[in-house]
Order: sequence, then C-alpha cells, then structure tokens
Amino acid sequence: MLNKKKGMPALGLLLLVMLLAACGPDRGDSGEGAESGAADNVQTQANGNASGESGNSNHAVAGGGETTNGGTGNSDGNAGGAGEMPEKPAQLTIWADENAESLDHLEAIAEKYTAATGIPVVITPIAMNDQPQALSLDGPAGKGPDLFYQPGIGSLAVQGLVQPIVAGADVLARYTPESLEALSADGELYGLPFVVETYALLYNKALIDKAPQTVAELEQLAAERTDAANDEYGFLYNATDFYFSWAFMGGSGGYIFGERGTGYDIADIGLNKEGTVSGVSLIQSWFDKGYIPRGVTGDIVGGLFNEGKVAAVINGPWAIADHRKQLGDDLAVAPLPTLPDGTHPQSFIGVKGWMLSAFSEQPEWASDLAAYLTNAESTMAWFEGTGETPPNVEVLRDPKLTGDPLVAGFSEQIAYGKPFPNVPELSHVWEPMANALVFASEGEDVQEVLDEAVGQIEDRIKMAGAQ
Repeated sequence: MLNKKKGMPALGLLLLVMLLAACGPDRGDSGEGAESGAADNVQTQANGNASGESGNSNHAVAGGGETTNGGTGNSDGNAGGAGEMPEKPAQLTIWADENAESLDHLEAIAEKYTAATGIPVVITPIAMNDQPQALSLDGPAGKGPDLFYQPGIGSLAVQGLVQPIVAGADVLARYTPESLEALSADGELYGLPFVVETYALLYNKALIDKAPQTVAELEQLAAERTDAANDEYGFLYNATDFYFSWAFMGGSGGYIFGERGTGYDIADIGLNKEGTVSGVSLIQSWFDKGYIPRGVTGDIVGGLFNEGKVAAVINGPWAIADHRKQLGDDLAVAPLPTLPDGTHPQSFIGVKGWMLSAFSEQPEWASDLAAYLTNAESTMAWFEGTGETPPNVEVLRDPKLTGDPLVAGFSEQIAYGKPFPNVPELSHVWEPMANALVFASEGEDVQEVLDEAVGQIEDRIKMAGAQ
C-alpha cells in the first residue's frame, strides 16, 4: 500500500515520436532541493502469485539474446529463471516523481512485478528536480534507490550518479532508438525510457469551436475573452517558465548552444541573440496587454482551465488526466499556433526514464525492474491511466494511441519540436532564463535581461569547470 507524500496514422505517429532525443526538468514545482533522507520510504508488496508477462514483455536480463554493458542473458523470459541472475534481493527501491495520481498507477505496476518475482518494491516519492541532489547525499550513505526517475541523462553521468543499465538486445529493441539516446552518454546506456513528451495547445471546445491557428488568432482570442477582474482569459500558460516559453524563442530562430556537426559549441550561447530576443519580446507584449497576468503559476493556469474560465492553455500530456476529468469530451489538443512569420513554435521534446543508480548493489535485478516498468503491458497501463505516451514501439502502434485525437495533437507538435541539448551545461541555463523571463514580464528591457542571463550562464559554466 502506497503512502503518498503529497488523428495521426500509426506509422506517422511512430515516425514523429522517433524524432526524440533528450529531456529537461520536472514540470512540477521542486523547491530548493531535497534534504537527505527527507522523503518517507513506503513499501509496495503484492500478495498472491499472479502470472508474469507474456508476448514480448521479457525481463531485461533474462530476455535472451545478446546483452549490453556486460550483462548475461538466458532464453526463458523469466527473471532469474535459468540461474543467470544473482540471488534475489530482499527488496528493490525506486524514487518516483511526487504526483499523487501517477503514484497510484506506478504502485499497481510494481505490485504486478512483486507478484511475478516475489521481490517487494519500495517507492519513495521525490520531485524529479530534487532527486539528483538527494541521491548525491543518500547514495553514498546506502540510503538511495536502485532506480530513480529522470528527464534525460543531463549531467547525471558526469556527477557519477548512474551506472550502465544491464539489458539484452531484445529488450533494447522495444524502444525508439532516439529515446535510448536520450538516456545515454559516451556510448553507455544508463536507464530505460518510460515517457516521451512535448507540450501543445489544450483548449475547451465548450468555449471555442476550434483552436487558433496563428499567434494573431491567439491574441484576438485573448483580447475578446480576457476579463481579469473575473479571472477569465482567452489563453494562459506559465510564461515565466523557460521550458514552455522556449517554444516562442526557438521558433523565432533562437538557440541555446550553437550546433557543430553532431555536437554543441558550449561557448556559443544564443540566448541573447536576435531570435531569442524576438521571442521574449512577443511574450512580454502579452503581459503588457494584460493577456497574461503577472505572477501566474502552472497551478493557477490548470485550475482556471478546469473551471472553464480559460479557453486555451499551453501544457503537456501529464495534465491530460486531470483536465479530462473536469472537461470531459470538451477537452481538445492542437499544435501551438504559428508565429507572425509563419514558422511553428519549437517546443522542447523530452524523454523521461528509469535510471540505474550508481549506488545500487543489485544492478541486474534493478535493470530487470526497469525493463518490467517499461514493457508494453506496463506502459500501456500507464498511458491509459495518465495520458503520458511511452516510447515503446509496440505501444506506439496500438490503435488506442494512434486513434486518440488528444495524442494526435501532441504528436503533430512533435514534428515542430526540438530535443533538449544533451549536454551537462544545459543545467546552468534554467534558472538564469527563468529570472530573465520574470524581469521581462515586469517590463524591463528584453535585451538587457537576456544579456545578464547569458553572463550568469557563462559564469556558472566556468565555475563548473567547463573548458
């Protein structure tokens, strides 16, 4: 029992999702960092002897075929069934993002794993943004998890927080290659992908017949429907969150780090150059015109949208389950409206996965659990419960996804999106750019606040030891 802390064709959808490469920060509020051992560990243990997976849902180590990262495999498809696995651990521990509803679905999957293997699974809810810091403290002390949930590899390998996952070739074949790349660094795979996502325009069909196709139409919607005194708006989003607002910067020609062949030039920061300035200036105009109120948060946006007071919002698939409960069939998803020059906003595309902790003392069984959490049956259950799309090839082909118009709306936006730069230096970008957006929302000069942000980013990279 878990004690909580808090209409595209199948091939088209598959091809779009296979564009993915990396991911960024947790979309929830994260605070300033987790204290060592602060989260309460809770145990999820299934009773009974439910049968294991069938079909293509083999376990990671025991899945048969060639393995990577030094693992050994066997052919019977049952965890530890052929004597290749080490002795079963007393338990496996995972750190999950602290979303109450999602934890219910994760608990259900973990219970099935326990029933199939006899291994209890301990689930600790900790915000994704807080997990790396908490792991750096708890891991060496033996209090960390076997698996933890993160949006891409980022700087985890550089910090020494992960070790290579143990997975056979048949297991790796389940996922889109790009989703595996998002969890890899220097040729090593450190986790298995669970969710692929971008954000799009969510709208209420009870308030508007169709989604605005252009920014001009979006602004007209805002002008007609905004009544701030009654908390009514044409469109809203958390515009001081760099994750969401990047779409309008990147779509305007902005870039974070200059691209050089297959890599990035960390010395070439584009966040104060013409394209980014144009995008932030557009966002600033929405505050100036009163379309978006200063100080708005993601929680406020979601609450007003659920109440039917906002016609359209920008959000991701993680919000679908909650909005669908409130809005029912009136909820719809469309790609972000085009910018004044006709280009599409360039949303971030990301992959979240189960990473193997460097401090896990049972990497084979932890990898087995990761493979179970991300197999077709588990990820389909996750999609049905949360609306979040997995990069599991079998699930991506399923009519439940390809025939879902909400999924199709996100997949269309994916075609215009861009993966996060898969470099550790990206971690130094988020806070300065969030501050820059706050200053811009308050009317300060856009070029000046972006120049200051880039200066801070350069200083942070230098302090971190980048060459």
